[in-house]
Order: sequence, then structure tokens, then C-alpha cells
Amino acid sequence: MKAKTFTKVLVIAMLFWGAYSTALAQNEAAKFGKIEESELLMKVYDQDTSAAAVVLSDFGYSRFLFANNIKLVFERHIRIKILKKSGYDWADVQIPLYRNGTRKEVASGIKGYTYNLVDGKIVKDKLESKAVFDEKMNENVAVKKFTMPNVKEGSVIEYTYTVTSDFFETLQDWEFQTSIPTVWSEYRAQIPEYFDYKFQFMGYHSLHDNNSERQAAAQSNMMNNSYRWVMKDVPALREERFITTIDDYRSKIEFELQQVKFPGELPRTISGSWDDIVKDLLKEDQFGVQLNRNNFFKNELAAVAAKYSTPEQKLEAIHELVKKTVKWNGKNGLYTTSSIRKAYDNGTGNVADINLLLTSMLLEAGFDATPVLVSTREHGRAFKGAALITKFNYVIAHVNLDGKTYLLDATSPLLPMGMLPYRVLNGEGYLVKSKETGGGWVPLKPSGGYATFFNGEVTLNEKGEMTGKATESHSGYSALFKREEITDEGEAKYLENFTKEVGEFKIDQPTLDNLKDLAGILKIGYNITASGNDQQNSVLYLNPMLGHGEKENPFKLEKRLYPVDFGFNHDETYMVKFNIPAGYELDEIPKNMVLSLPDNGGKFTYMISVQGSVIQVLSKISLNKPVFYAQEYPNLKEFYNHIVAKHAEQIVLKAKLTN
Repeated sequence: MKAKTFTKVLVIAMLFWGAYSTALAQNEAAKFGKIEESELLMKVYDQDTSAAAVVLSDFGYSRFLFANNIKLVFERHIRIKILKKSGYDWADVQIPLYRNGTRKEVASGIKGYTYNLVDGKIVKDKLESKAVFDEKMNENVAVKKFTMPNVKEGSVIEYTYTVTSDFFETLQDWEFQTSIPTVWSEYRAQIPEYFDYKFQFMGYHSLHDNNSERQAAAQSNMMNNSYRWVMKDVPALREERFITTIDDYRSKIEFELQQVKFPGELPRTISGSWDDIVKDLLKEDQFGVQLNRNNFFKNELAAVAAKYSTPEQKLEAIHELVKKTVKWNGKNGLYTTSSIRKAYDNGTGNVADINLLLTSMLLEAGFDATPVLVSTREHGRAFKGAALITKFNYVIAHVNLDGKTYLLDATSPLLPMGMLPYRVLNGEGYLVKSKETGGGWVPLKPSGGYATFFNGEVTLNEKGEMTGKATESHSGYSALFKREEITDEGEAKYLENFTKEVGEFKIDQPTLDNLKDLAGILKIGYNITASGNDQQNSVLYLNPMLGHGEKENPFKLEKRLYPVDFGFNHDETYMVKFNIPAGYELDEIPKNMVLSLPDNGGKFTYMISVQGSVIQVLSKISLNKPVFYAQEYPNLKEFYNHIVAKHAEQIVLKAKLTN
């Protein structure tokens, strides 16, 4: 966009202000090329002794440059200590650069040094310009790459660069937190009063310093907003199980341009409302227009209408039709690759091709169907406060039928109607309707949870040998995951691999039931055997869980700042009957336990009963909600500590004394 409304004086003033601001930022940042010997002598980072590397300082600075066009200039200077060989990856640097038409981002001023301590003296190796190269990722994205020279354990690396961007609407975001600890992270921005940005902070680490001030630009009446944000001693952000994407919990700041107001012009809104997004989407050729392109499948819909009588049957039949007709190519997206007709004819397409085709068919069949914008778990949560289409990367179908709501996805042939794939169980999606016609946020709730049921009966003899049968039943997401696993391997190969040894137990002769009935319970039956000794034992040890117990706590952190997000409720039930040999009696038996989480969050039941020569074992783990928040983490971790300990306990049988 050209700033034609600016006067020559204003342009000169802005150029002067930009140069002054750059000098100011550089004076207050760590001096490039000046390193302390203490940084090289560091052998371990005291606050995280396991760290492979640590960011000593990371300074970023954004400013605007006004010439013929408005440009956004971002400067960065980072210094990193390498502590272990596993930290060498931090010497490989990538600077992503975006291009769209004639607008682009350009990297310049790339400089770097690697510092080592040799015979008590600081030796530095310079990053040579020939070591910097470009790699094109796709039509819109290229990457500037380089590797810092002569990196060793104990090295300190530092580099600096500038990115000049034509995309002034997108102020550079800043991440204070990475996968290694950070001693000091500072970001500054100088924003002219003509640009109204919304700041959005994320993560759980608090700011060490946060200040702003308004300054009059030299030689003009324009005001500038100067910002500074600092975090210190930021811990490493480490992956743990049961989260959406780790990036949802990273301490960072993001910016959204709300409004632009140049001198002599009316204010212009940049960030629109949800209604604006809906209107634009419904006019979009690769989204809303596709919903009305329905001539090519009318015969198929007529056949469905002739075969099925109830709306529920027709709904399920159309869902099955799309699943069988178009195969998902594994790609997400809000927009069709070309058209739903082409995807239908080719038998393959991305998420939008498939689920907009599904929505179009449902509309033509008379259903109240609407697309829903979704952000997958891997993509991160879509925050309600910002009406940004870029926060979404997936689309599903929503249907209202006789007061009941269905959320439909036809990307997997193994998904029953109304069941969403695990990848989209991520908070809420946005219904593509105006607010007046019912648009807004809809919860992406799973239909059913994750349920398993193990039922077995085994007989033990005086030599410790064991024989028996067991059946594993899977429903909900457990059945979906198991069917996906079997389909990927092939049924014959899966059954072959299923024949295995679990500890001292051997599993063989497996069978499958209800593999194709997606709404039914998937059952796997098999024999269980265990070898004993060649002679009678006076004492027999029995593992009540037959190798199916929880062997370790999935929660490792002492303290967790972000939620545990399973995606769905859990119910895992284990029941087995042991027939013990004649002439033996119980010597030791685990105590029964009933343990509940606060606020009905979950329950663990472990019970053993004895009737004559029969021992009945029951273990049941229930988690009654899909998400546990940070303050609930200690209880959840302790809950699993008890489960692991209880599942490890054994039954001890002792031969009866004879007179």
C-alpha cells in the first residue's frame, strides 16, 4: 500500500525516527561481538542442569519505515550457549521469508560468530557469507539458512539479522519461550499512532518488565507508541503427553492490526468481525460457492431417498456415500483445491473438498446443514477474541435434525456418523452463519469416550503353569484407533503380530469380531498361557493384571503449567477370574482400593474377592472429563501413582501343610 497521503516532511520525520530508534535499541541491547569469559566458562545451567543449550539473550525490535511504500523492519540479535552435543541443532538457523505477488520479505545484515575458549583465550570464528543460502519451500515461502561454524560443547554462538517486509499489517510476533531455557528475552516495537494493533499474550510465564510510552516524532506533530516487553529466567517448554499443541502454551506475544487511520483519511478497519468473515467465506468460490454446485450428484441423492425412509437413515447414508466416494489425501485446509465436482470425479481431495461436498449434499437433500471452521489439535486453539480466519485450518459439517445436533466428518472410512476424528477435538469451532441466523461457536465434543473392557478366565496349576481365554472389547475412540491400526497393518498381519509374549504370558489364536460394524463393539479374543516350572512349587506368585496393568505414570513433571487434554472421557475396565490349584491357599493378597478425584473428575476401583478356589479381580479406571487444568495436575499425577503401585502388587499362594 502506498502512503500517498503523507507529506514530504512526515516521510523525512519517520525516516529520522526509525534511525534514532534503531540506535537506541542497539545501545540498550547486549553488544554484538562482545562476549564475557564467564559465558564460555559455564559448564551447566544451574536452573536446569539437564539443558543441552541455553539462550543467554534474545533481543528483537520492530519498527516502521516510510518511503514510497510502508515497510516493516524487524531486527534480531540472539546469543546461545551450547552445553551438550544434543544442543548442536541450535547452530542450524532458518529465517522464513514470505512472498505474495510483488510483496515480499527480504533478509539482510546477517552476521554471526562462534566463540570458544582455547588455552584460556577467547577465539571467535566468523560466519562467512558463502555459508548462507536460500531454499524455496513453496510458491509463497522461502528460507534463508546457515550453520554456525566450529561449534563444540562449551561454545557460545551469536548472530544477528534484519527482515524488511512489505506486509506491514503483520507485526512480527515474538516467542519468549523455546524448548531450551532462556535467561533474557526482550522485544521492542515502535508503532506510529496511525496503526492500532491488538496485543495478545499467551503462555504461563509472567513478564519481568513491561512498559510503554508515547513520544512525539522529531520535526512533526505525529505521536509514536514505544513498547518494551521482557521475560527473564524462562524455563524450557517441554513436550508432555495429552496436550493439543505445545505452541498453545508457549509464552509469546502476538499482534493483530485492528485499524489504520492516516492523516486526512477516514479510519479503515483491518480486522473484521465474525459476520464479515462469514460473508466473505460464503462469497468465496472455493468455499461458499461450492455449496450450491449440486447438479452432479442428484441421481445419487434420489437413490438414497428411495431406499431410506427416516431422516436419520438418509443422513447416515449420505455420510457413507461421501466417505466411500472421495478419499482424503491427508491435507487440511479451509478451501477446496479446485471444486467439489472435481474431487468427486477424481475420488480424492483435501478436507474442504470432502466436507464441503458432504455439506452441499446434505443441503440438497433438505437438511439444515452448515460448515464449521475448526482448528486441529496440532494447529492450536482458535481464540474467540480475535476474528481471524488464519486461526483455522479445517472444516466439518454441522446438522440440526429434530432438535439434535450432529457434527460430521467424512475424511475417514472408519468414522461412524456423528463421531469426529481425534485431531479435531479441540475446544470449539465456528458455525459459518451470520449471528442473526444462528452463527457462532459450537463445542467440538466427542460422541462417546474411550472405553475398553477386558474379561478373562485362567486356570493355574501347582507348577505355576497357566491356561485361559480372554476377550478385549473396544468402543468409542478405542474402537476407532484399533480399527485404524488393523486397517493400516492389514487384518492378517495384525493377527500375526498380535500373537506375542507379554512378560511371562503368551497370547495366541486371536480372533476379531465386528471389525466392519463401525457402530458396534470391536472384540478381540485370544488364548493366554504361561509356562511354569517342571516341579511343584510350595509358593506361587500371580500377577492379577496379567501384564495389562499401568506400568508407569504418564505424568512426569513435578509441576505442570498447562492442562492435561485427553480429548475424551476414559473408561478402562479389567475383570478376570483365576482358578487356583487344589491344595493351595492365599498367603498374600492386595488390599482393595477405591480412589476418587475431586469434583467427580475420576475414580479408580480395585477389588479382589475370594470364593473357595476362585479369585475374582476387578480394576476400573474412569476419567469423567476430557480436560484437567493445571491446578488439578497434582491430584491427577498422584491418582496414577496409586494405580501404578496397585497394579504392580501380586497375589501369593502357598501350598497347604499336610499332616
